[in-house]
This record gives sequence, structure tokens and C-alpha cells, in this order.
Amino acid sequence: MMVLPVARTNYRSRWRDGMQSLGLAGLLLILMAIPAYIVIETWMGEQAMQKAWTITGPPCPVVARPAWIVVGSKPPKAFEYGGIGFARQFGHVSCVAWREGGMFDPDIYRVCQFNAPGAVTVAVGGQTISYQPGTARRATVSIRRGQPSCVMGGWFTY
Repeated sequence: MMVLPVARTNYRSRWRDGMQSLGLAGLLLILMAIPAYIVIETWMGEQAMQKAWTITGPPCPVVARPAWIVVGSKPPKAFEYGGIGFARQFGHVSCVAWREGGMFDPDIYRVCQFNAPGAVTVAVGGQTISYQPGTARRATVSIRRGQPSCVMGGWFTY
């Protein structure tokens, strides 16, 4: 009778190999989770910003030219934001922008809050519109798809 050699199993080696594979799988899982976390955090931050900057209120009065009694004799403070020209008579301004439909949407939505502008003039897409909310009122100007709109209200105080 012939005796066949019995293959010895090295359980320690198999256990070590299994643990290494498990550790490598865990490391890969963590490395894949980091970009996902960054994307989710960015998206949630943008959603919160959109909610905070969506201002409602009565529309600002549209005027052909701001009244001299409102703006006085000083020239307006002009600036450009995202290729859009703005001019305000008084106060301070804060602006933000985000992509309207997410990261891959080419349309950018811009919002500027003015704390006491007197008058705001917006030049976009070949048109110029003047709003006259007054000096003691906040105003929020939004530009969506190249069309400006203004509401009286906002939370920006500076």
C-alpha cells in the first residue's frame, strides 16, 4: 500500500493573506469615500447658500434715471461682477454666484445684496436697468439667464 503525502495547510499564512486583503479593501474603500464626501459636502454647502440668498420681497421700483433727491451729486460707485456692470449710490454690497442646475450646468445665477444703495443700475446683455429702492432700504438684485430682477429686502448689513 502506498501512502500519499499529505499536504499541510499553513493556516497562519492563509489568515495573514486574508487580513492583508481585508486591509487593502478597507483602504480602497476609504480612498473612494474621500472624493464622495467632498462632493456631498460641496453640494450641501451650495444648497444652503442658495437657500440663504433666495430673497423674497416687493419688487424694487424701476426708473428711467435715479432721482437727484435720492442719489445726490456724488457719482455712483461702479463695479463689475461676472461680466455684469453694477452701480450703486451708497452703502455696501455682497455678491455670490452658483451654477443654476448643478456642477455641469453652464448657466450661472448671480445675486448681489445692497445694504442701503439709494439706486442700483445694472448693465447686462446690452440692456441697462435702474432700480430705486431708496437709501434706507436693502435691495437684492438677481441675474438669472441674463435677466436682472430686484426685490426690496435682504439680510446683508455690513
